Amino acid sequence: MAQAPIDRLSGPGGFLHSADLPPLFHPLIAMTTEEHNNPTGLAVNSTDSHSAKARLGALIGWSFVILAIIASVITYAWNSRNPRCNNGVLMADMIGIAPRVSGPIKELPIKDNQLVHRGDLLYEINPAPYEIAVQSAKANLAMAEGALTNAGLQIAAQAEQVNAAQASLNQAQAKLATAKDNYDRIAPLLAKHYASAQDVSDAKNSMQSAQAGVAASQAQVLAAQSSVLSIAEAQAKRDAAAASLAQADLNLRYCTVKAPFDALVSGMTISRGAFAAEGQQVFTLIDIHSWWVCEPYREGQIQKMKAGDPAVVELKTASGKFFNGTVESIGWGATPQALQKSILPVIPQALDWVQLEQRFPVRIKLADDVPPQILRVGTTATATVHTGR
Repeated sequence: MAQAPIDRLSGPGGFLHSADLPPLFHPLIAMTTEEHNNPTGLAVNSTDSHSAKARLGALIGWSFVILAIIASVITYAWNSRNPRCNNGVLMADMIGIAPRVSGPIKELPIKDNQLVHRGDLLYEINPAPYEIAVQSAKANLAMAEGALTNAGLQIAAQAEQVNAAQASLNQAQAKLATAKDNYDRIAPLLAKHYASAQDVSDAKNSMQSAQAGVAASQAQVLAAQSSVLSIAEAQAKRDAAAASLAQADLNLRYCTVKAPFDALVSGMTISRGAFAAEGQQVFTLIDIHSWWVCEPYREGQIQKMKAGDPAVVELKTASGKFFNGTVESIGWGATPQALQKSILPVIPQALDWVQLEQRFPVRIKLADDVPPQILRVGTTATATVHTGR
């Protein structure tokens, strides 16, 4: 019969062997493990524990789903009232500077990318040939004015000749009237023998002579009137000479070109001494007081948008910084890419289930507090328009 572990204490030699320790403490170890797993000493149902964990997990999962739906609704509502576009570009009012007269560049005090102010000299074309043209035009005008004066004097003299001829005509007509009266008075007296046939004949001859004198005077009046020159031709020549002088003076003033507004010089393609051709652009001026952003918003985003709505703009030249702006205008039309440079009707190819929205340009005027060093034409811009305010 085997001995109990406790009985071995009195074994040979009276010592406890190490082999006897595990059997001795096994009940204590088992009891300690059970107390650790169930310290209350109550019976535990494993099925109820797993069901509670499942309910808690489901509650947490549905909470995340509901929160995600709420966040999506809030985000959609905010984006609908505050449409955002990140395809815009920064623009400014620009004009191309081209000579209005041809000639070599005499003065060019500016450089490319330089800031100029209104009234600053941009360039000057050699004015020598245009100064000569002005002097020649002045001389031509003086000649035309002299010719006009002479024509006026000549016309006045011819008018006096007409007056003299008219006076002679009046005198001849008076003589005719006297001769006719004399004839009419003497002719009846011939039958009564109060006047001789010779007297009647002389009266008749005098009347006929007076009639011839009237005819001759009328011819002289017509000749004098037809010889009177018209001053219109001389006046037209004088006006043409005056116009030539004005054009020559204008061309001379075109030799000097000044800045029409505060601007930045860009794209200079000419240097001092080079020949500037009329109408050929030599550089561009960018107005520094007219910065605006052109954003191509989708047609669905501009439904609530109107001019005057505030906007916030971010420029890639200053990422992370936002600047105020105002919607200045919304484009009324846009040409689809498929219809550009086409003279025939174009049916754009599109899938029935994929319909892309057309985009329309929205012009957003930037506030005046934007730092000038970040303003560059063509900079990528992102804009958010607040339509709900």
